[in-house]
Amino acid sequence: MLGFPGKLKVQVTYKLIGAHQLAVKMIAKSVDKATPVNLAQHTYWNLGGHNSGDILSHNVQIFGSYITPVDKVLIPTGETRSVKGTPYDFLEPKKVVTHIRELPDLYDMNYVLDKSFQKQLSKAAVVRDPVSGRNMELWSNQLGMQFYTSGQLNGTKGKHGAIYHKFAAIALETQGFPDSVNHPYFPTQIVKPGETYEHIMLYRFTAS
Repeated sequence: MLGFPGKLKVQVTYKLIGAHQLAVKMIAKSVDKATPVNLAQHTYWNLGGHNSGDILSHNVQIFGSYITPVDKVLIPTGETRSVKGTPYDFLEPKKVVTHIRELPDLYDMNYVLDKSFQKQLSKAAVVRDPVSGRNMELWSNQLGMQFYTSGQLNGTKGKHGAIYHKFAAIALETQGFPDSVNHPYFPTQIVKPGETYEHIMLYRFTAS
């Protein structure tokens, strides 16, 4: 890609595990020079169905006690900030709509997952739709997760001609911290020749 110092070999694998699990594995290797790598899976989810309306009544739990706040142009400041007492607190399950109107840019924020900075598979988030009874767990080996509530969708044409409006879906993107190359206190996303970047996401679906 233009602007990056090194070349990468990248492989993405999608795997169905049984009837109710989907695994995504992203692997990247530096070919010639050290280069930043931070691959993300930007899937939109509406557990009620893609044309069922908005996700404001979905219950969300995020296993992240901190966020990496951003400036006016949505670039991380380099800080980490507690979610306690803020609209970003999803440590206990709550509806998306609960505090969304308090945020000028709605939800589009990277969470610091509660993993003690150890890259092993652990639960990042749980989403439940009270209408359909569908539940989704997201597990990952990454340290961060972007939570996005489709605030910029506005009449986007989708599957089978459906029109997606604001709040039509949720995106949960596990990742390294955005802009980490410019913030020395963020975990590095630099991959050197001979090293392997590995990003795993596991979705588990149930019904209640």
